[in-house]
Amino acid sequence: MLFILVIILAFSAGRGNSESLYDKDDPILELDVDTFGPAIYGSKKAHFVEFYSSWCGACIGYAPTFKKFAKQLEKWTPIVQVTVVNCADDKNMPLCREHSVNSYPSLRYFKYNSATKDDGMKYSGDKYDINKLAHDIAGLAQADAQKQNPESWPTFLPLSDASTLEDVFKSLGTTPYLAVIVQDSPSVIAWSNLINYYGNNGLKVAYVGQKHQIASKFFSDEGVHALLFSNGNAEPMWKSSSPIEKWMDVQEKIEELIGDKIAAKSPTIQPMNAAPVIAAPSNPLNNQYEVQLVDLKSAMSYMLYKEIPRREEIRDEPLAALKQWMHTLKKYAPGTTPMRRLFFRLDEWVQLRSVVTANEWLAQVDEIQQSLGNPLPKEITWMACAGSKPNLRGYTCGLWTLAHSITVEAYKQEKHNTAFKPVIDVLEPFRAFIFHFLSCSECAQNFTKEAEKNQLHLVTRAEDVYAWLWRVHNFVNKRLSGSLTDDPSFKKQQFPPKSLCPDCYDLNGEIDEAKALPFVFKYYSNIKTDPSETLPGYKVVEYKEGKTQSAGQRHLNPKFQIHAGKVDQLEANEKVKNVLDASPQRTWQDIDGYDNIPEGSRSHYYFIWLSLIGVALIVVYCKYRKNRSKFWKTFYYQNDFKL
Repeated sequence: MLFILVIILAFSAGRGNSESLYDKDDPILELDVDTFGPAIYGSKKAHFVEFYSSWCGACIGYAPTFKKFAKQLEKWTPIVQVTVVNCADDKNMPLCREHSVNSYPSLRYFKYNSATKDDGMKYSGDKYDINKLAHDIAGLAQADAQKQNPESWPTFLPLSDASTLEDVFKSLGTTPYLAVIVQDSPSVIAWSNLINYYGNNGLKVAYVGQKHQIASKFFSDEGVHALLFSNGNAEPMWKSSSPIEKWMDVQEKIEELIGDKIAAKSPTIQPMNAAPVIAAPSNPLNNQYEVQLVDLKSAMSYMLYKEIPRREEIRDEPLAALKQWMHTLKKYAPGTTPMRRLFFRLDEWVQLRSVVTANEWLAQVDEIQQSLGNPLPKEITWMACAGSKPNLRGYTCGLWTLAHSITVEAYKQEKHNTAFKPVIDVLEPFRAFIFHFLSCSECAQNFTKEAEKNQLHLVTRAEDVYAWLWRVHNFVNKRLSGSLTDDPSFKKQQFPPKSLCPDCYDLNGEIDEAKALPFVFKYYSNIKTDPSETLPGYKVVEYKEGKTQSAGQRHLNPKFQIHAGKVDQLEANEKVKNVLDASPQRTWQDIDGYDNIPEGSRSHYYFIWLSLIGVALIVVYCKYRKNRSKFWKTFYYQNDFKL
């Protein structure tokens, strides 16, 4: 009864607030932070779990494969349950961090009666080879059974050497069919079919080694083979003619011959439909080709609050990559002055650390955010980067936009600096950060491959800092065009498209770099500040010279631009002020010899003294008025020189 309750909770809550890549027709159990523990720990079945992120391109691409895999293992559910967790859902972040899920998709096998997160075994095989994946899981289940001997599981033991067909028939009872698989250990094909048909009243699966008498009677070669018998009939109704390589080959033949006679009802799984992780903005732009401050802020926020603290501890190479990236952001991050001061302070803090925990990182980000008036939002909103679905575009679009804006800003600042090194100062920090911190592991690996292919190490000129990234991005768009990650409403294409810059193309329809690069530079320099939601009417601040400003004409205020004032100078001035405020010379001393008077007490002293002075002034004024009146009365009535 408790198990049924857990399953109901899993299906009702597991997909309740996230944009799932899986739907109600998939034989997959989707869990969240609330249902994971009750479903996994202490369970009388094993769980094969995919930790994924609904926006991750690799996860989107892998979902059809995992669905097919789950469908093949649908009858395995009483022994091994195929399960998923969406780490893009904010509420699941602590769960994914606890299990050290540093990249997606990540596959884990949780054994029978798992007790803690440490019982989850990471699967490092080829996840796209679903035949081998099934074989490997069968091997894990067999090892699990050997160690724990679960009562509700098959024994996974082969027939004894002395067993004959007659002996096996006698043990069948009323079961009408017998399948015998011939395979030496590790008997993964036999184990897979044993799990698949366990509990089926119409068929029993047994297996023997290749030297067993039953194997020797029917086969002369040493390959994996299978036999199908009708109970009591020593002549097989089917015998494999060639060695078997896939467990599904046996199942398909059995289903073909006696499928209608041994049909068993598959376990019913009815997960609920999902709601979006991140809602699309209420007033999305029709034009995706704009650099919006809203998108930059959201990309920065997601990066700081979600991507970086995915792992419980950051050390060694990942920490070195984080330090490099923070230093790059400190110098070249776009946005308002408070946004740049945020990265300045984060850089100063992280450079002194040898290890950073997720909790320390989040606490530091929060502290700096609060001290600067929260320049970055906690709620993620996409504007020009909004996709047609919540899991399309979004963060990846925002991250690309941020990177392009940084390269353009770096060129603005450093184009006359002969000491500027584009690779060391900008491009390599970005590549290393992507490699270690982009949760889409395949995306991160592909970007490193593309960096090598496009000869990152040969970039030396200042202007190539933004030109190189632009070329690589176009290469990525070309490779991913038409893939499952491609938003049908915002197709991946070469940038800039002809509709945006017709002059950027030559007569042959190819991009003319000489004309395209100036356009790219101008495009990523033009950061717009359109509101993410429709404003109620218009405001006074929208007027300029008697005319309202259209949304497309709003740009980042010049006083907030990068060169509006050096952030390091602002921070230095604030440090000096803080030092002076903390100086003993600025503490109050009272006349009776008390060394320090708290700030609150000083306010009370101010109030008291000002009140006394005010009362004295009122008394003096009243006396003055009274005396003045008395003088004139005396002068008027007693003086002989009346007018």
